[in-house]
Amino acid sequence: MKVLGISGSPTKDSNTDTLVKAILEATGAETEFVKLSDIKVGPCIACMKCVHTNECIINDDFKWLSKKVMEADAIVLGSSTFYGAASAFTKAFVERLYSKRHVKLLTGGKLAATVAVGVAAEKMVGEWLGNGLRAGGMDIVGGMTAKGTPCCFVCGPGETCAFPVWNAYSKELTGMDFGVEEAYKGYLELLPDNKPYQHGSARILKGYRSVKDEPEVMAEAERIGKLIKEKHGTGK
Repeated sequence: MKVLGISGSPTKDSNTDTLVKAILEATGAETEFVKLSDIKVGPCIACMKCVHTNECIINDDFKWLSKKVMEADAIVLGSSTFYGAASAFTKAFVERLYSKRHVKLLTGGKLAATVAVGVAAEKMVGEWLGNGLRAGGMDIVGGMTAKGTPCCFVCGPGETCAFPVWNAYSKELTGMDFGVEEAYKGYLELLPDNKPYQHGSARILKGYRSVKDEPEVMAEAERIGKLIKEKHGTGK
């Protein structure tokens, strides 16, 4: 069995990378990891020239990456979350898979798993990833989400900025409780005078959140990897 892991996170050694690699390792199979930000895969341009050939005509790294996709028995696709959506790297890759899906559904029957890492919208991103691969006829064995490090933790002025991610997803602004403050206890303290989009006041207690420090998250990655191995072994 060959398993291809693809990360759409542009951050070096990101939590997304870590979880995709953990799933790969747990399969016990022949694996390969590709980081989309290290290569050039642009978006679909809707030229429809893949209709009869199932080959995208755009001359970039999707040419060789698509060959790896076709050779793989299973795909593990991960993305970090930006503006409540998958990264642009990830979205471009999924769009370009259309060339393999079109008419012949060449990706049909492949096993797949998804990883979405974010602050508040990672569940929605995970659903999108699953739907995108499912549209290509892939069998989604499992999907997981995890909390990552908000960019505002490391940008510099995050503590005093009125517009950081925790304020953007605040109940005061959205009318919904995304649970950001609760999820980041021990990492972030909102101070009493913090007012979303008016006055920023917070204390960053830890500058980085690593999934390697969260055994239950790493265990879920291992579980999904073993599921891929099991499902491939049964041929179902």
